[in-house]
Amino acid sequence: MTEFFQIFLDGLTTGTVYAALALALSVVFQGTGMLNFAQGELAVVAAFIAFTMLSTGISPWLAILVAVAASAVIGALVHVLVVRWADTRNEGVLMAMGVALLLGISALAGIIWGTDPRSYPSPFGSGLIEFAGLRLTYQQAGGALLVVVAMSLTALLFQKTPIGLRLRAVAQNAPSAALLGLSAPVWLALGWAIAGAVGAVAGVVAAPTLGLSPSMMNFPLLMALAAATLGGLTSRVGAVVGGLLIGVVTAFAGRYIPFLGGDLNIVVAFVLIVIVLLVKPGGLFGKERMVRA
Repeated sequence: MTEFFQIFLDGLTTGTVYAALALALSVVFQGTGMLNFAQGELAVVAAFIAFTMLSTGISPWLAILVAVAASAVIGALVHVLVVRWADTRNEGVLMAMGVALLLGISALAGIIWGTDPRSYPSPFGSGLIEFAGLRLTYQQAGGALLVVVAMSLTALLFQKTPIGLRLRAVAQNAPSAALLGLSAPVWLALGWAIAGAVGAVAGVVAAPTLGLSPSMMNFPLLMALAAATLGGLTSRVGAVVGGLLIGVVTAFAGRYIPFLGGDLNIVVAFVLIVIVLLVKPGGLFGKERMVRA
């Protein structure tokens, strides 16, 4: 029984990273209808920025704050300079743009910081927490807590503030929001900034475990895409629940299905997606798109 709860706990902590990336994907998708395949690369850039700040001798926490702020600015700039000018009614264009951003930002990160993996020091130290026979490293516990705080602040922003109300209005119906004086480009850029900041937290949390490199978030991004699809791309709550669920399910699959483990765990994630979407095409919490005949 102890092993069962240990696997569950490990899956849950891993799932928080998937959940954060999935939340960022959902925020962007709701505003623009675009799957931002570059979300993982934006998280990588944030981690590299934090790493660069650390090399100057500043505290790890200040480095993280700088990285999160920088990622928010980069996210907004990506929308203002690139995405804003795309034909959002053409899904093919949006798909191609997402792939182009992924390749472009990955190449840029490789040019600036190189492609060799680097060791990223954990801001939480190297200790171990033990309780009731279960174990968590400081990095696991602290990283999960940091991601949960970031997601909670995002939820409060969207649900409890006038800014969040305006963001949701523009995302749901930009033409109607414009009649109320809300400029869609401005508010959508803010949405991209929020997504960039949340993704940055996922990046700096994952870096100590995965090793810092331009490709470190490739697998977490695939899992986040699976999580967002599973929970529902139109639901921020669904994206978070999907990330946690996939983290737990793949952890158990990697332990109890002999031929799985590592990157092969993604097979389980996509099997789970197929099963759920056959029953509920919009995802667990998402809304199905209604088309009038």
